[in-house]
Amino acid sequence: MNERTQVLISGGGVAGLTAALLLQSHGVRAVLVEKHASTSPQPKARRFNHRSNEVFRALGMSDAVAEASAPLASFAGMLTGPTLAEAKWPEITPAMQAGITQYGRMNDQSPAPSVLCPQDVLEPVLRRAAEDRGVSVRFSTELVSFTQSPSGITVALRSAGGEVSEVAADYLIAADGARSPVREALGIPRSGYGRLADNLDIAFRADLTDLVRDKKFNLCQIENPAASGAFVSVNGTDRWLFSTSDFAGSATLGDDGWRDLLRTVVGVPDLDVEVLSLMPWESGMYVADRYAEGRVFLAGDAAHAMPPLAAAGANAAIGDVHNLAWKLAAVLAGSASPALLDTYHAERHPLGYATAEFSSRVSGHLGTMIASVTSGEVPVDPVAALFGVQYDEGAFAPDTRGPAPSDHYAPGGRPGTRVPHAWVSPRVSTVDLAGPDFALLTSPGETHWTATAHLLGLRTVPVPDPTWLASVDLSPDGALLLRPDAIVAWHWSSDIPLSDACARILGHPAAVGG
Repeated sequence: MNERTQVLISGGGVAGLTAALLLQSHGVRAVLVEKHASTSPQPKARRFNHRSNEVFRALGMSDAVAEASAPLASFAGMLTGPTLAEAKWPEITPAMQAGITQYGRMNDQSPAPSVLCPQDVLEPVLRRAAEDRGVSVRFSTELVSFTQSPSGITVALRSAGGEVSEVAADYLIAADGARSPVREALGIPRSGYGRLADNLDIAFRADLTDLVRDKKFNLCQIENPAASGAFVSVNGTDRWLFSTSDFAGSATLGDDGWRDLLRTVVGVPDLDVEVLSLMPWESGMYVADRYAEGRVFLAGDAAHAMPPLAAAGANAAIGDVHNLAWKLAAVLAGSASPALLDTYHAERHPLGYATAEFSSRVSGHLGTMIASVTSGEVPVDPVAALFGVQYDEGAFAPDTRGPAPSDHYAPGGRPGTRVPHAWVSPRVSTVDLAGPDFALLTSPGETHWTATAHLLGLRTVPVPDPTWLASVDLSPDGALLLRPDAIVAWHWSSDIPLSDACARILGHPAAVGG
């Protein structure tokens, strides 16, 4: 055996790189392999929501992500028209204004912003951070096979030069895309709506600064006889993407043909345009029936492929590995039993399926996505959908208050929900109090729980905000237990004692401290 590590990650995209950074933050040794020579050259996902940026914030990467997303910081909203030159902002109807108001409330619920940052810009930032922090990151290295036993995983890797080596690992994370070779090798079936649309993305370079000076858009829907689809801002100046439905003859159109088509849909006949790449892709819903098999865990597109509604797939991928990393760390450290890892599928699969299903109902391609959003119809409360989701079962001890509401945001500190945000100090949010270990949040001056927490090896943090304490139903003698991924694990209203809750969450009565 040539090498040994604790976790091997297959896939160097958003999911794999974020997993590597999270594992490193927990002190876990990881090796990341990616068969391609570099990160993705395609913009792909761009909208990284507040929850994803809370993860980057926890990793100390807020400044790096802000810098990477700065070129599109002022780009927002959706245009429609027969060409980009003729596109206009839609008329704001009362229904649309209500939707805008709902979305505007989201900024008040998080210490981190939602940003536009194309995937081909973000991934190099994540890669550099992982390498700088000592993660073994190996591009041009393909996972060709693996075997697992009750004691571990043996992985065969092939370098760009054809050399084959073996790595022994305790666990394997398959973040290797929608066509995941690891998932296929495990024989895990997928469910969902299947194929929805065949699409084609044309990345191009053209200086459109003057054209968009007064209409800095996120997306622009085009209805044109030459091609209908959507423009996407990549850097807001000279890098753009046009996404359209694939059509007969697209493979033989040629560079001149693509340049003419782009000039037509942009609406500038003499536009100086360079076609950078063409990427056919299938929009569809495919969710793995199992997110885990033995010591192998699926994450990102390997677990749930879905249409590109607000980068739902990429954001779900970050949520996957945020959920998984601390659990792997706890088991590897011996503070939790392997049974904790069963909760990864229990928590993430229902949410992944629901996200993919919702995304599929409103979008087969970007054009239908824009139409669904500009209609002004908001089928769910976006604040509740992003911040108020409650796991049905998993690594937490339920209380007796029933499920959190789904039609408005009021999680109340219920176990299985993300802890509500409030500023504890000018730079520290209650969300920031999560990790790398468990934390017991209490009222100021409380002493009973402090003594109990000490016996259990828990970190205790008083929260001085009376409004926040009321919002999570913490009286002066109350407390709630916060997981490393900012999910509430236990609430004092539970009929399960804190010590029993810790044992239930981790699989044995070991301390949950760091």
